[in-house]
Amino acid sequence: MSRIIGIGCDITSHEVTDKLNWNSDKRVLERIFSKNEIDLYEENSSITFLCGRFAAKEALLKSIGTGMEDGISLRDIVILRLPNGQPTIEVTGRVKEIADSLGINNWQVSISHSDKSSIAFVIAHG
Repeated sequence: MSRIIGIGCDITSHEVTDKLNWNSDKRVLERIFSKNEIDLYEENSSITFLCGRFAAKEALLKSIGTGMEDGISLRDIVILRLPNGQPTIEVTGRVKEIADSLGINNWQVSISHSDKSSIAFVIAHG
């Protein structure tokens, strides 16, 4: 039986993110998002998509109790989607090390959007 190890939530403003020029500066995208995430973004070119993925990454970090800290790269958290559109998570690097040390072997993620912001919830299971 699986147990919940952590829960995280984050909300990201579309307006603030748009002012940071994520959608027009490839270097910024490449610091935050994996190639696969950038490819998905380029399919729909929506600031909403980027905000949702960013919120999910931040929510995951909260679910493992770290937040952003030295040695953690947001690129170590990859938010992809299953064929049915459901978001799914892959972790690598330092984030995977932390997840493994906590006994996390499964993630649940939900991403939602309004006109002004995107929100994500992540549940870490072990």
